[in-house]
Amino acid sequence: MSRQLTGRRGALVAAVVLGALLPALAHAQAGILRGVVTDTAGRPLPNVEVLSVNAKRTTRTDAGGRFTLAKLPFGQQLILARLPGYQPADQAVTMLDEAPPDLTFRLRRVVVALDTVRIVSHDGCAAYNFAGFDCRRRAGIGQFRGESEIAALRPIYWADMFDELPGFRRYPVPDSLLGRDWKVESTTGWRCLMEGWNGRHKTAADQAARPRDIVGVEHYDTYDKVPAAYKRLAWPTGQDKPCALVMYWTRGFIENGNK
Repeated sequence: MSRQLTGRRGALVAAVVLGALLPALAHAQAGILRGVVTDTAGRPLPNVEVLSVNAKRTTRTDAGGRFTLAKLPFGQQLILARLPGYQPADQAVTMLDEAPPDLTFRLRRVVVALDTVRIVSHDGCAAYNFAGFDCRRRAGIGQFRGESEIAALRPIYWADMFDELPGFRRYPVPDSLLGRDWKVESTTGWRCLMEGWNGRHKTAADQAARPRDIVGVEHYDTYDKVPAAYKRLAWPTGQDKPCALVMYWTRGFIENGNK
């Protein structure tokens, strides 16, 4: 009898210890993301770069197309998979205490045609100074207006800078100087529009900007056209769908040597 009691007590203690360890083991998986990358036929793709745009964590797939991203912070993460010769793909994941489900990326093969002169990819252009503006414009992705084009419009209201550009509609907003200003919102994609300023988020120095302070505007009407360096700006925090993006370049930023 004593042996049976001892055995039962031992089993009970083991069950209690295991029950206490399970939450800790589950928590140990937090911050880890796993998945697989294949082509559109379901064949695994090795050596695909998989990265978290937000956390700047990166890894590559193994021979079976599998990947593991570790040490990801809590909150929403934009995960991007890319491989030369294939169209990149991305997914939004919310990292919580428990491990998220595995991700599956299916990359579509693209045919790269060489122009008689050259093809410029906007992802290779400078992201955080104005030199990238002309580089992306030459790539032919997005809509662009430079300083002379904006000046020719003689803009008074903010929306004037976008006159005759498709993909926008005006809406009124109160303004401390004009009484009422007109701004623009997107009519394409998910019909939301995010802003970038000088390659980054808006700063306090940008708050008082007027049309006369803008020397360049670039617009990407759908998320797949947004340069990789700016994708984080086009995906609002807490939102499960991305937006179109407008990037403003200001005179003061360029005059400070950011050419």
